[in-house]
Amino acid sequence: MATQPAPRPAVQHCYGVLLHHRLAWWLVEFPELDAAPVRARKLSGRLTPALADWLRSETGDAGLPAEVTALHPDSRCWSGEFSCVRAAGSVDLYDIDAHPWGSDAGELELRLARTMIDATIRPLPSGFTSVFFDLPSENQPVLAIRLSGYSCATFELMTARYMPTYRPRSPWRDISNDAVSDSGSDILGWREAADWIGPV
Repeated sequence: MATQPAPRPAVQHCYGVLLHHRLAWWLVEFPELDAAPVRARKLSGRLTPALADWLRSETGDAGLPAEVTALHPDSRCWSGEFSCVRAAGSVDLYDIDAHPWGSDAGELELRLARTMIDATIRPLPSGFTSVFFDLPSENQPVLAIRLSGYSCATFELMTARYMPTYRPRSPWRDISNDAVSDSGSDILGWREAADWIGPV
């Protein structure tokens, strides 16, 4: 009795940003341009055999490695259309299966993609609202949370304000009006704390 061939893994298509962040390659999916991302998929860092073979044929380089870096040499971040499939033998990694076009990622896209990856790596503690779910009132101080840059702590808390009118490209500011990204990671979430951080 003939055996049935193994089913081909389901292919996921999306517009997104592909970047190297937190020591790994990620594909962050956006539903459309200038929208908030909806998910981040951690990549194996490899291309499917079909895509690798096609790329070698197109470039004439038979020794081209079957790696993400072959798609956009010398770049660690770009946007475009992608297809990916679950990597063989893995439950949480994906291989890139197609990439019809790509371009430089915008500043806002890059910031949102990094934030989505950080939120995927470390889900927020209870009591905090994700920046992808809701945002605080403009200019009102809140208790904001982000990933810590130090090995002794997972998260860092800080007083911050969301100020898109003041700085549309970098709206999260500390209480001295500097960009929070100047001193560490982007803000993942926030909570009201007016009873003890409000002005006297």
